Amino acid sequence: MVAFKLLSAIAALSLVNTAQAWYNELPSCVTPFEPFVYTGCFDNGQPGSKEALSLRSDLDTQNMTVETCVAHCKGNSYRLAGLSYYGVCYCGNTVSTALLPEDQCTFPCTGDSTETCGGDTQINIWMDPTFPSPEDQTDISEYAAVGCWTDDSSQGKALFYRQDNLASSEMTNDKCLKSCLDGGFPFAGTEYGGECYCGVVVGNGTALATDDSTCNMPCNGDSSQICGGPARLSLYVAKDLQSLEPCGTPPDTTSSSSTYPTTTPPPTSSTTSSPTTTKTTTKTTTAPVCTATSVTPSNCEYKIGKWCSNPVPDWDDKTGCLISGTKCLLQSASCFLKAGFPESLGCLKYKEWCAALDLYCLTKCIGKDCDKAGFIAKHPPKGLPPTTSTSTYPCPTTVTTTTKATTTTTKPGYPTGYPTDDCPVPTPTGICTQPTNKKYGYGPGKPVGGIELPVVTCNNIKDDYKSGNVFKLYTDKDSKKCKSYPRPECPNACADACKSQYEQCEDVYAESCKKGYNSYPYKDADAACKAQYQDCLSVNKYVKGNGACTTWEC
Repeated sequence: MVAFKLLSAIAALSLVNTAQAWYNELPSCVTPFEPFVYTGCFDNGQPGSKEALSLRSDLDTQNMTVETCVAHCKGNSYRLAGLSYYGVCYCGNTVSTALLPEDQCTFPCTGDSTETCGGDTQINIWMDPTFPSPEDQTDISEYAAVGCWTDDSSQGKALFYRQDNLASSEMTNDKCLKSCLDGGFPFAGTEYGGECYCGVVVGNGTALATDDSTCNMPCNGDSSQICGGPARLSLYVAKDLQSLEPCGTPPDTTSSSSTYPTTTPPPTSSTTSSPTTTKTTTKTTTAPVCTATSVTPSNCEYKIGKWCSNPVPDWDDKTGCLISGTKCLLQSASCFLKAGFPESLGCLKYKEWCAALDLYCLTKCIGKDCDKAGFIAKHPPKGLPPTTSTSTYPCPTTVTTTTKATTTTTKPGYPTGYPTDDCPVPTPTGICTQPTNKKYGYGPGKPVGGIELPVVTCNNIKDDYKSGNVFKLYTDKDSKKCKSYPRPECPNACADACKSQYEQCEDVYAESCKKGYNSYPYKDADAACKAQYQDCLSVNKYVKGNGACTTWEC
């Protein structure tokens, strides 16, 4: 009954005339999460008409199960998951059609005949219970501005759903936010003065613009407001429209057999204890002994096999958080290269951890309580434990009868070997393009085996940049060890990136298929790795990097 009431509230938030922009679906959620709740059988519309849920996924329909569809919608941050016509998976935030009698959804799922996957024009729908109730989400004040964002990535639009129901000539930020709110979308943004987009996530390749002034176009409907700019999005986010437990968040341990650490040591701290002797009446005394204990975090923040990540820097605002997220993602290529098989399969988990950090920056760093300790408490990294050292020394002479314990705390800096002159911070996207191939199913955001093309972007080492090597291929956690290139060698840089991706694909993904860690046939995996490599070389053969990395400045 509770689930039906919530679905009724969600269905009341109808979204009309919404067009889908170019968008690459995210991977399915592979970590444990709170099970979705079944809500009922709904009309899915006649062919060519509006369907119940907004996103028809690109999942294979021939081996579909409820678990597969739900995990995909969870990974893409949708509230609802639906199955129709034996195995067509849909995701959405609102239901735009009517509830039907249960006996109208009778088709067995292609991947499990004991489960029901809708009907000819009917759909079974499940709901993520970790979302806040939609009944109180009726005010655009739910949204907070999160800055000016780029929207010119080759990997797709920043936000998926363009609001064609809004007149461009009358566009304002308030109208855009209201339209996105009605659709249950946590992200909203305006662009080019008169375009409105909504989404459940921010697309790959999108980033906070380095210059807020590039969002400079007045809204067509109110010149006192700014509605983005050319390829720039004025972005807003409503935390109350997002799951309280997004993919990667451990489910409640009261209902799960798994246990998760809930606390972590502070970044770096030292404590001086009070002396055991506080007062003496004799004229000659021996100084009491004080002890000092220091707790220092490991330089190995996330350990997988033979590989350790550098700790991401601490932060206290959104900008610092996003910088740390970028540093996290740039290390993922070195994980696949150096962790060693089969442990290197765990590098996909490290990518998920970085993605969780990126989401934390977007959703938590709007006001206060935005720091590394807050993120680590919810998403503990799998690194080495901190080291503890204790020393003793004579307490300082004092004329007071008691001595209070003192505590000093310092924020962690960069670990040994980590470059401190890496400004500007390299972007998580670069000049090289991930190829697309329908036969093997790879493309931007969906590389073979989930192993991304290593990033070729601006050189973050000033002296090397000034010498003419403006680009760098980031394949090592210490960027000083990464190969750099002058502008005329952009094709060579991308060719090296393609080769590195191919080697990782063969050594990790194909090898996992050969050794039985993955059920996909080794022959097909090997062929996909090879095809992707050749396509990568072809599509990046004439890349020039024009307009990128033209200056080195902070």
